[in-house]
Amino acid sequence: MLNDLNIPDLTFPSLEYGAREARWDLSILLYKGGAAAHSNKVAKAILQGQLGDLQPDRVDLVRKLHEEIQADLTIGGSRETTLSRIAHLRIFFGWADRAGKALNLESIVETYCAWADSLAYRSRIKRKLYANTSKNKDHQPISATSAYIYCATVGTLLDRALERQTNVIELTGLQSPKRRKNAVGAQSEKQSLERTFDFGNLLQDICDNLNLQTVLEAPLPIQVKLRTGQVLNRAGGTTTHPTVEHTADLGKRYPLANLRIEAELMIFIAQTGMNLTQAQNLELRQFSYASHSDGFQVRAYKSRRGGAVLFEIFKTYRQHFDRYLEWRKKLFPNSTRAFPFIHPGGSRSESRFRAFRLRAICHELRIQFVGPKTLRNTRINWLLRNSADPDLTAEAAQHTKATLLGVYERPSLQRAMIEATRFWAQTDPYSRRTIAVAPGDCTGQPDSLPEKPYKAFHADCSRASGCLWCDDHRDVDSQNYVWALTSFRYLKMIELSKTISPNQDEAYSPAHRAVTRITEKLRWFENSNERRREWAVEAYARVDEGDFHPDWNDLIEAQESN
Repeated sequence: MLNDLNIPDLTFPSLEYGAREARWDLSILLYKGGAAAHSNKVAKAILQGQLGDLQPDRVDLVRKLHEEIQADLTIGGSRETTLSRIAHLRIFFGWADRAGKALNLESIVETYCAWADSLAYRSRIKRKLYANTSKNKDHQPISATSAYIYCATVGTLLDRALERQTNVIELTGLQSPKRRKNAVGAQSEKQSLERTFDFGNLLQDICDNLNLQTVLEAPLPIQVKLRTGQVLNRAGGTTTHPTVEHTADLGKRYPLANLRIEAELMIFIAQTGMNLTQAQNLELRQFSYASHSDGFQVRAYKSRRGGAVLFEIFKTYRQHFDRYLEWRKKLFPNSTRAFPFIHPGGSRSESRFRAFRLRAICHELRIQFVGPKTLRNTRINWLLRNSADPDLTAEAAQHTKATLLGVYERPSLQRAMIEATRFWAQTDPYSRRTIAVAPGDCTGQPDSLPEKPYKAFHADCSRASGCLWCDDHRDVDSQNYVWALTSFRYLKMIELSKTISPNQDEAYSPAHRAVTRITEKLRWFENSNERRREWAVEAYARVDEGDFHPDWNDLIEAQESN
């Protein structure tokens, strides 16, 4: 039917497909309802006339869109990006079919703007309000980010197809939402790392259990014993696989090999920071290792003296990686991939990694699955937090410093506290605290206050009383400090009772001056707020009961025994 109407070929013959995978064909966009039909059923629906007649006015538009997509593929464009573009085009055409909008070169900009308005409206719908409304697909709420991505993807194709001088998305008023980075609290950061470690432990246990003997010989179902005490039972597949790349015929045991490769791939990404596509398509080579920083730079063996670095690993990972390479060499001697998944049933060897086996196990064990993107992000932020060096971290992550800080860095309360502490330690002398002879803090630079009373001790670092009128001394806002201060006052009261003679004016005694000064400090805590008042009440009660602060307990006992 298409040939009779002189319709161009709208498929993508340069792509490889699995035996059961539907061929990509934009001719479905030429029929009303074709964009929304199931990919595996749309061809049959067209032949049976279920979608009606072909719409001739759409041909020129669809042909131009096809040419732009094919051009990107020809110059090496990503298959996944192409699939995403086609999916967004189908969403757009599907909406136009339901809304009764024209899809031709003359009206496409107007239809596009109406679609953008529809997406903008959906991005403003509250999800709770939608719960009791109709289930119309075109009224379902979406995020502002999704609305912009849909429009931007289709808009870029239309700009090229129509040879526009300005971007069509500028007519819609939609703008890319600003990505706000929420700071991660210390507790949340700790929990995030704990979840990642739990997932990492699971990956390690899977790799340790699925050795050659288990994969090839252990009775099915095999048992994977985890360090948590849990046990995973894993059976084989329901069908056998073609025995092309394997030393032994795995038969229905191929899922066991695939499970370990899934785990190994995730560990590799976490260790190297390589993105998923690069890691999945990594070619197997004879690797050479060169010590670098706290790990190894890995190159192809023949170019070990000057070739490009393929990736970097931590020192502790090398033994694990070598063990995996030996394992895969036994099972996949003819494969050129570092992570050669078995794809039975005619699926493509380069099909996107979904980690569905690991996801199922995590669901079974109630462990959070940590995806490749999150693993890379966690690794980068861990390096940044521990090194506090953006330049070094950017080099290790193979990014520019601007990309690292703008895209990957997560604001961290813990890291901010560390950086603030370091800053004040360098600029504020009172942050470089030393141990004062009296309760409190100082920098070890005594300087008497101008208001120091007559016969009060001069500021020095040899006597505790010398801290009481020292400009360098600082009080500490804590219950422990109030307790220490109260105990110190008790010691000075013992001293006062032993040094005052009948002919001496008590008011001018250095011990009396010290007691008065300490009492003023304690009174400030009592009158400050309820929390500090409770500290003082507690401190008084302890001293009355003979429970003195450890810093003064021995001196008090010595004074009382004399």
